[in-house]
Amino acid sequence: MSAFDLTLLPLHRQNGQAYPDLPGLWAVTPPRKTARGRERDSLALYLMLSGNADFSAAEVNELSRRAADLFYQTHGSLTFAMRRTVEAVNAALLERNLSTSGRGQYALGSLILAAVRENICTLSLSGPVHVVWVSEGGQRHIHEPALSGRGLGSSQSAQTYFSQIEFKSGDLIALCGKFPKDWEADLLYARPPISLEASYRKLMLTKSDVHAALIQTQIGHGVITILRPEVSASHSQPEPAPAIQEPPPSETLPAPPPAAETAPSNPAITEEELDALAEMGAHFVQPSAYAIPPRTEEPPLSAPAPAAGREFPPSIPRIKPSAPKPQTEPAQAEEPFEPQASPPTRFRLFPPAKPDAHAEAARQMAKAVVGGIRTGRRLNERIGDFLRNFIPKLLPGADSAQPLVIPNYLMVFIAVFIPLAVSVVAWLVYSNYGLNETYNELYQRALVENAQASSETDPVRQRDAYLRVLERAAQAEQYRETDEIRILRSDTQAKLDALMGVVRLEFIPAFTNGLGGAVQISRMAASESDLYMLNAESGAILHAAFNGRSLEYDAAFTCQPGTHSGVQVGTLVDILALPKVNVFGASVLGIDANGTLLYCTPGQVPRASKLPALPNLNWGRITAFALDNDNLYILDSETRSVWVYRGKNSSFTEPPYFFFGSQIPDISTAIDLAVSGDDLYLLHADGHLSTCAYSRLNEVPTRCIDPAPRIDNFPAHRDMDIFAQAHFTQMALTNPPNPVVLLLDAENRSVFRLTPRSLELQNQVTGYAGSASPFQAGPVSAMTISPNYVLYLAIGNQVYFAVNLP
Repeated sequence: MSAFDLTLLPLHRQNGQAYPDLPGLWAVTPPRKTARGRERDSLALYLMLSGNADFSAAEVNELSRRAADLFYQTHGSLTFAMRRTVEAVNAALLERNLSTSGRGQYALGSLILAAVRENICTLSLSGPVHVVWVSEGGQRHIHEPALSGRGLGSSQSAQTYFSQIEFKSGDLIALCGKFPKDWEADLLYARPPISLEASYRKLMLTKSDVHAALIQTQIGHGVITILRPEVSASHSQPEPAPAIQEPPPSETLPAPPPAAETAPSNPAITEEELDALAEMGAHFVQPSAYAIPPRTEEPPLSAPAPAAGREFPPSIPRIKPSAPKPQTEPAQAEEPFEPQASPPTRFRLFPPAKPDAHAEAARQMAKAVVGGIRTGRRLNERIGDFLRNFIPKLLPGADSAQPLVIPNYLMVFIAVFIPLAVSVVAWLVYSNYGLNETYNELYQRALVENAQASSETDPVRQRDAYLRVLERAAQAEQYRETDEIRILRSDTQAKLDALMGVVRLEFIPAFTNGLGGAVQISRMAASESDLYMLNAESGAILHAAFNGRSLEYDAAFTCQPGTHSGVQVGTLVDILALPKVNVFGASVLGIDANGTLLYCTPGQVPRASKLPALPNLNWGRITAFALDNDNLYILDSETRSVWVYRGKNSSFTEPPYFFFGSQIPDISTAIDLAVSGDDLYLLHADGHLSTCAYSRLNEVPTRCIDPAPRIDNFPAHRDMDIFAQAHFTQMALTNPPNPVVLLLDAENRSVFRLTPRSLELQNQVTGYAGSASPFQAGPVSAMTISPNYVLYLAIGNQVYFAVNLP
């Protein structure tokens, strides 16, 4: 299959000023020396930083370059290498955000990785980014903020959403962190062939700031070319720069150095540095704001780094040397941050790994083995000399006897057996006494701290004490796993959960082997006997039947976008379970971004219908919808509106009415909604809630509270904001007689239960802790609850359910 040439064109304008370069845009072909599996992968990387932290263009480009180098040094599957790259960028930004908290500055990263192999482009989206693909077969707008997360650098785990597109010659791909509204007509309704020049002129007509990149494909030999547009009022034809493989010295995006070079600026990434990415976030609690101190320009350090250290380019800030500045350098009295009270933040892409107990035990074992071998060699030499000198004296005629010659096989046996025996004995002694002593010491400390925690009367101090007990227990379990330490850990975890208001349930995997590697569930809906899942990868609705103990997947169920009943249905954005009695006899209802409904039933052909609209009703982009008392509520956050359709047996034929009155809250960031009677709840992307009470009286307007205050009366939360530490992505309401508001904390894999109207925290629901947890790695992508109080959580391609929800 033929390879494709890629031509990239940056689009960059800030505060009305256009720029020819785009910091964070990086594109490379496979270097000469690359990891196995990356030989045919070309990579385009787009990174946009948001927030109030000051990053120079050199720092952003350096971060992008190191991320690309890590991609090509990672063995394994393509998605594994892309995920490793995303985790590396997230770890770098998180370290900077957490190192100097409290100064009011932060930085969030929006990252797009486009790996091209022949005619297949695999995309990785992290943060609320947009990818628009324009081809002869149609257009596709890839934007899944619920799955791609709110950005890198905000938590220990990095969210990413994978997708794939199949290239054709002349296709156009747009990568952007922010999608101007007027681009929708220019990109989503464009028809190829489209020239980059025409696209550049058209897209730069927008009045807002622009931070994007265009990629155009042509059949060729895998060459990457970056164009530099001329910055002028007329937007003349961009001038092509040389290909990425052989850039001139002034080129902004250099290719990786050849393998024959010595002393490269970017040494190979070690396994310890890779492992550090998973460990660095274990000691942090995600704060509500992430701070980065003000940075001042600092000349590069002239002193060479230590031999064992890692070299960094001058663009990355480091701790200043303790040596005083030369006297010839004039003092800058007018600088507001001179002198600084603390050294500048260290900005490292790969934090150093922390040694754990297993690594320490391995080092101790290695020392014991080496010492045993040395002792064995010395003992072997002494025994050999003794035998050569003593045994001949025991024989008759010892004075005239020849020196004793020991056979070679015996010498080999002695040389191998004695050092090996000494090493084994040394390791046995260390494992029986050294590890036991360390375990006993940690266990005794855990017992002492547990007694102190039980006698503590202040809930906050008691919480911290129980956390220390769990830390000691985890350290002890790295040396020995015994019943006594497991009982201590389980008892301490139960006491801590009672303080923190955490309820742990038994979640059961719904499917034996999951739903397949390509399935990514973005929404779920459940009835008393059925579960419906929206596959964000294909846009299809999946079905499984609940048999009382597990779920049985229905492979024959068909419900996906396309033309049904003569109506075109686009990509579905949300689904809900319908009442058993409805006009269409359907069991699940889906909606696309343009207001088209899709009714589906197991064993029947899907049916579609278009929602009736008012003359002045133009849909922006439907985000979510909800059904309450046969009324359909539709959230269009782009146009800051909620429309209500009065239904009759789930049929909606009348025009809608506008929910809000004269007071319209800012719901441009709303991502989900829930309705109970006249009460409307809106969840925003930053985690806050808005509540509205609909008024049926003309004299009393509909009123909203934004943001709606949430109440936390747990004494152990007195010094912390438990809501700010969560990452809420979805919301639901349970049915009477026990109505509660459910908020999904995707990253911490828990569900917050709040009382309606007052929004008082009741508890947090999650799975068992430690090794008893059934959850696989990754955040929760979707949540739903059935009318009979069965809670479903989706992680990756697996669904977990709990039947004993309080």
